[in-house]
Amino acid sequence: MNHPTAAINGLYTDFYELSMAQALFMEGRHEEPACFDYFFRNYPFSGNYVIFAGLQTLGQALKYFLYDEDSCKALHELGFDPAFIAWLSNHPPSITIEAPPEGTIVFAQTPYVQVRGPFAHVLLAETLILNILNFESLIATKASRMKDALLPGQVLLDFGLRRAQGFAGFHASRAAYIGGCDSSSNVWSAVQYGHPAGGTHAHAWVQAFEAEDEAFRTFAKHFTGKTVLLVDTHDSLREGIPNAIKIAREMEASGKQLFGIRLDSGDFTRLIPQARQLLDDAGLRHVKIVVSDNLDEHRIRALNALPVKADIFGVGTKLLAADGSPALNGVLKLAELNGRPVMKRSDNPEKITLPGEKQLWRISDDGVPVGDYVSLSWEGRPPEDGRKYAALRTESFQSGSSLPRTDLDVVRSRVQTQKELFRTFLNTSNEQAAYPVTISNNLKDLQHELLQKKQ
Repeated sequence: MNHPTAAINGLYTDFYELSMAQALFMEGRHEEPACFDYFFRNYPFSGNYVIFAGLQTLGQALKYFLYDEDSCKALHELGFDPAFIAWLSNHPPSITIEAPPEGTIVFAQTPYVQVRGPFAHVLLAETLILNILNFESLIATKASRMKDALLPGQVLLDFGLRRAQGFAGFHASRAAYIGGCDSSSNVWSAVQYGHPAGGTHAHAWVQAFEAEDEAFRTFAKHFTGKTVLLVDTHDSLREGIPNAIKIAREMEASGKQLFGIRLDSGDFTRLIPQARQLLDDAGLRHVKIVVSDNLDEHRIRALNALPVKADIFGVGTKLLAADGSPALNGVLKLAELNGRPVMKRSDNPEKITLPGEKQLWRISDDGVPVGDYVSLSWEGRPPEDGRKYAALRTESFQSGSSLPRTDLDVVRSRVQTQKELFRTFLNTSNEQAAYPVTISNNLKDLQHELLQKKQ
């Protein structure tokens, strides 16, 4: 099965990247070695962390980031120089990316991804890098926040493909699973990435039958998975749930069990307890209550504050459309060119960058992370001070050769393990808790020096 990134080529970039690359080529500077930092400036969703995701997808996409005959013809029609086009055709991008493993918790203003390669090549790939890492990290973070709102034993389902931003849905469900969703309605994603798939049925299924109980009976007859009946097509309490109870008894007579009912509309504060009562009175305590309808972490948390809880939450629009923070403001900034440290200066302190090729360390004390530390690459490992310094960028690959495929369950487990380690800083009742990120004295001195003079 072809991966969507197979449709990508070197044209998947912004026009100004090509314009700059051509100018560098004309000046003979296109192959100057460059080092860029990827980081984000502000936390999404008014939170205080981000789940890093998208690295595997990026590695796959960069394999196809080439200038074939059709791409070169298109560039010619756009007015680019023939010699520059020939260089693009004959010199596939040669980029090295170093990053943390996917599922790592990362923090603002921290250069946790490093991109090195010929100046023109990195510029051309910048759009693709930002497009993938920003989006998947955003969705993984939103899913993680929704997972945080669940109580033990509750389940989170991704129903969002139809509400995703176009073909971004291909990768959104992957990121949602990394962040904490237990299953997805996205069949393509489940087949491609190996995560669980599942779903219920639509209102249209019920509407296609003269009687609701016949719709339920027919669905239960032919569905081989965990049968969940959508009970709100007409009247949940008077018709839908009583009909579901009727079918549940018929299923039990044939040796089967109804797994759950689904509520997709209405006042859940009223419907959930009444649905639970009807099911329990019928001896169906095992039947789960699934709710869906524009749910997010805030609404899930509010529902879980009620005396009677739902068992499963189906989330769609608010998840895959990243409601509340539709974009992660990740950027790729030049840090070193041809061995010369550079930085961006600004009247806005938030936009001043860190110069030079750097290393990133995560500091832990008795196994608990207590801060991140940024130093210049030549400094080597920080001096021992009784705490452990571990290099954060442990994944490395070159364009044209993707990372070894990682089991998504391993990545997903990493997220949950890290959230437990970082619980002091990720406490949802104190989302403004600051995680300490410090820079070495040598890096401070270099930044100060460059601020005092023109680069």
